[in-house]
Amino acid sequence: MTSASPSSKKIVLITGCSSGIGFATADVLANAGHTVYATARRTESVAQLETWAQPFAGRAIVEQLDVTDIASIERVVERIQSEQGRIDCVVNNAGYGQAGPVEEVSLDAWRKQFETNLFGVAAVTQRVLPMMRSQRSGRVINVSSVVAHLSLPMMGPYCASKHALDAMSLALRVELAPYHVDVVMIEPGPIETEFRPNVDHNLESKGDENSPYKRLGDAMDSYWNRSFGKTAAKPIAVARAIQKAVESKRPKTRYRITAPAKFAPHLVSHLPDRLLDRIIHWQLKLK
Repeated sequence: MTSASPSSKKIVLITGCSSGIGFATADVLANAGHTVYATARRTESVAQLETWAQPFAGRAIVEQLDVTDIASIERVVERIQSEQGRIDCVVNNAGYGQAGPVEEVSLDAWRKQFETNLFGVAAVTQRVLPMMRSQRSGRVINVSSVVAHLSLPMMGPYCASKHALDAMSLALRVELAPYHVDVVMIEPGPIETEFRPNVDHNLESKGDENSPYKRLGDAMDSYWNRSFGKTAAKPIAVARAIQKAVESKRPKTRYRITAPAKFAPHLVSHLPDRLLDRIIHWQLKLK
């Protein structure tokens, strides 16, 4: 992979770098010559990142950052401002998937999902925008999902959070245009990360034996197990799309990774809702 020229090197803040897409992105950008502030929420993840960062000789800086904690956001952004004097890109990658039927997921779990996947993005973005507007340059790169366009049963909270992130990003793109700050959406389909195990970990309920959603929960499990590997890409594919969003003179407004991410939005916009419902039932082998 080619390295960035000295004049094009960027100062990049990335959230959610403990594994998967976030870690791959930090690694790709640091290897390309950019200065990366790689952040993670958990102490053990920060320790692992510090080991990774050592060979980059100060071009990869590791910090603890929890997007639901304003104080930690403030501390990290103040450090970047002090050390670099600017911030060129923020990659809002931190997030997780809350699964379960809409009826059975507690409202506390719904709120927690939005606190991370939407309000956390808003908090980080609000903190870096004054610098970007002052510079009259910058890039806000939001890692979303194909489910910003197509909601899946048993994944209502996660899909809703990504729909909301898409709406926020659309508004932000127009608001920031006069200041030459770009807003980019990264929309992966299935990616081979810890996302699915984490979804299972955050599963409050997929319907117990007496639940009306037991059969649907089992059908979703079966669908994931037989279909995921056929379409899933590696995290590096998403990281390379993010690199393009960072380095391009005029980035796309959206980068879609994997075939499902590319065709699903077109299906949603052209097919009647009830036909889409029937397709989902067919995919899940439900009568």
